[in-house]
Amino acid sequence: MKNFSGQKKRKINIKRILFTLVVFLCFLLLFITVVVFIGIRASQDLEVNVYTVEADIVNPLRIVHITDLHNTELGTNNIDLINTIKEQQPDLIFTTGDMINRDDPNLNIICTLIEQLTEISPVYYGYGNHETAWEKSFSQSMADQLTAAGAIVVQDSYIDLNLNGNEFRIGGCMNYYRKWGMMTSSQEEWDMEDSFADDFENTDRYKILLNHIPTSFVDWGGVDEYPVDLVFSGHYHGGMIRIPIINRGVYAPYIGLFPKYTKGIVYGTEAICVQSAGLGTEHSIPRIYNPPEVVVVDLTPATN
Repeated sequence: MKNFSGQKKRKINIKRILFTLVVFLCFLLLFITVVVFIGIRASQDLEVNVYTVEADIVNPLRIVHITDLHNTELGTNNIDLINTIKEQQPDLIFTTGDMINRDDPNLNIICTLIEQLTEISPVYYGYGNHETAWEKSFSQSMADQLTAAGAIVVQDSYIDLNLNGNEFRIGGCMNYYRKWGMMTSSQEEWDMEDSFADDFENTDRYKILLNHIPTSFVDWGGVDEYPVDLVFSGHYHGGMIRIPIINRGVYAPYIGLFPKYTKGIVYGTEAICVQSAGLGTEHSIPRIYNPPEVVVVDLTPATN
């Protein structure tokens, strides 16, 4: 005689398990949706982070660093960004590239921004991989338009200047510093990059490098190897998605998941690298728990 009662109980148990699983998955999906929504909302407003760096200089200097705008507008005509920078009262403004998108021929957003920023202080513009790709795509130089807008362009080049009684050398390099083979296709280009780095490092002035890609310095030990006093970088976008509480980025190119360094300041024996999480995003990919960042560095005379 078949036990229909036992079969019925098993069917009821399976239905209960499936129902419980569906309810759990629905709550899990709702929880993830809420967390992501809050994270995106928390990434709408500009964040200002201030660092103090002791340096071999005579008088203090304030620097504002912005990067990775990707043609984003923070407020109409970037008025929110401009006002935030103005409030910091910088002596210099640095950009470290990817301020445009490689496939957008229109440079109005960045040129208008530069025109406004140069009314606050001098703007030094270092290239990112998007600027380099833009020039190849459209077979023209961006430098002329950026210079006409008022920026001082440093791409595989440097400028010596005296400011506030201090002697500086400010240079720009988009590539993986001293690891040129990562993005350089010919020996001629490699030699040119090496020549720039050799010349840039050969000075007693305080050296500041606008190096879009920070990998050589923060991930491959360059802060303990290359005699470049202060490096400003972007490129990693703060890991794009940041994990709350531990405040760590999820991904960085060539490094992979959960990289150690995606924003902040890294100290070495030869150099200090300041990484910004950037301002915008490519192709409208949302920033999550990762607000657009304006970095401020106060250079102060070393105490010893």
